[in-house]
Amino acid sequence: MLEQNLRKIDLNLLVVLRSLLATSNVGQTAKLLGMSQPATSRALASLRELFDDRLFVKSGSKMKPTPRALELREPLETVLSGVLRVLEPADTFEPAAAQRRFRIATTDYGATVVVPQLAARISVAAPNVYLDIAPLTPTSFDELGSNDLDLVFYSDNPVPNALMAKELYRERFACLVRPGHPAARSNTIALDDYLAFSHILVTVTGGRTGPVDRELGLLGRERRIALVLPYFAVAALAAANSDLLLTMPYRAAKVFADTMPLDLLEPPVELGQFGYRMVWHERVQDDPGHAWFRGVIGESVRADQPARPA
Repeated sequence: MLEQNLRKIDLNLLVVLRSLLATSNVGQTAKLLGMSQPATSRALASLRELFDDRLFVKSGSKMKPTPRALELREPLETVLSGVLRVLEPADTFEPAAAQRRFRIATTDYGATVVVPQLAARISVAAPNVYLDIAPLTPTSFDELGSNDLDLVFYSDNPVPNALMAKELYRERFACLVRPGHPAARSNTIALDDYLAFSHILVTVTGGRTGPVDRELGLLGRERRIALVLPYFAVAALAAANSDLLLTMPYRAAKVFADTMPLDLLEPPVELGQFGYRMVWHERVQDDPGHAWFRGVIGESVRADQPARPA
C-alpha cells in the first residue's frame, strides 16, 4: 500500500513546496525553479490536493502559509535532503583515511607469492585497511557472491559465471632439492636423475597426479610419489630435509629457495605455463574501494617480477 501511494507522488512537487515556503510568492518560485508561472500555479493546486489543505492563502499582496504548510517545513527538508544523498555519486575511496577489511581466499601458494608484497604496500598506503586470508575451499566462489569474500586468487582454470577475473602473471615450474642432493649436478636436472628419486606432490584439489605426471606420461615415463600434500610450504620443508624432489610453481619455489636450505633447478621436461588470476564478483566491479584494492594487487606483483635462474 505504501509503495502504491509513493508511486503517485511527484517529488518535483515537494521541491516547489520548499521554494514556496521560502518565498511565499508564486512568481519568485517560478523564476528560481526555471518554471513558468502557470506551471507553478498548477503545481500548487496539485500540492493542495495532495495534502488536502490550502497551504498558502492571500494576505494583501503576499501569500501566507497555513499551519499545515508550516508543519511540513521541517520534515520536507529532511525528506529532500535524504533524496539528494541517495542521488549523490559514490564517494571516492581515500586509502589513507579509509577503514575497511578485505577478505581473500587462496592456497598457500598465493599467500606465499602475492600476500607479503601486498600487505607491505597496504600498510604504507592505507594503514587502516586490513586483510583477512582464508583457505581456498569448494565454496569460495559462492562466497564471492554472498558478500563473505572480496577476492579469490586462482589459476586459469574455469570459474563460475557472474565472476570477473584478471590475470596477474604467467607462471611456470621449477624443481627444489636440498643442497648437495645427488641429482643436482647442474642448474638443470637430467630426466634419468629426476626419475631415480622419489617425489613430493602438492595438490590442492586432491588426486595423485599433476602437470609433471601428464608430461612424463607423454614420454612413456613415470615418477614415484612418496608424499602428497596440500601445502607448498610444508612440501618445501620436507624437500629441505630429505632426498625427495619437489616440483612446484616457480615464484613460490624462488621464495623457498631464498629462505630455506634448498637449490632451485630447471625441470628435466617442459611443463608449460599457466595464468594466475584474481577473481571477484560483478557486484563489486564498480566499487571504488575494491577497484583500488585490485589495483594495489596488480602493482604488488609487477613490482616483484622474479628473474629466471641462470
